[in-house]
Order: sequence, then C-alpha cells, then structure tokens
Amino acid sequence: MISVIGSSPGVGKSTLCRALADWLSGLGASVDHFEEADVLARHRLTELLRLPTRP
Repeated sequence: MISVIGSSPGVGKSTLCRALADWLSGLGASVDHFEEADVLARHRLTELLRLPTRP
C-alpha cells in the first residue's frame, strides 16, 4: 500500500499516485488506484477504518 500525504493543493499528490499506478500496472502488478474522494464509496475500506459509508 502506498499513501501520499500533503497539506497543500496542487503539489502533485494525485499526479504522483496516478503515475505510480500506471508504472506498476505496466510492470504487471495488480493496482487498485482510487482518489481520496472515493474512499467512502469503498465498503471494505469504510469497514476497516470504521468510517460512515456514503449513500
């Protein structure tokens, strides 16, 4: 699992994650890349993190 954290918008967090996911996929790795906004839409993650689910 790779997590990229930063406090400022526009510093390249999403771009870096997208590039890593593309690179790893190209090497044949199984990659499940999702944006921060999608976390609450993933039932298993909300269970693990004990977060409220998004309707």
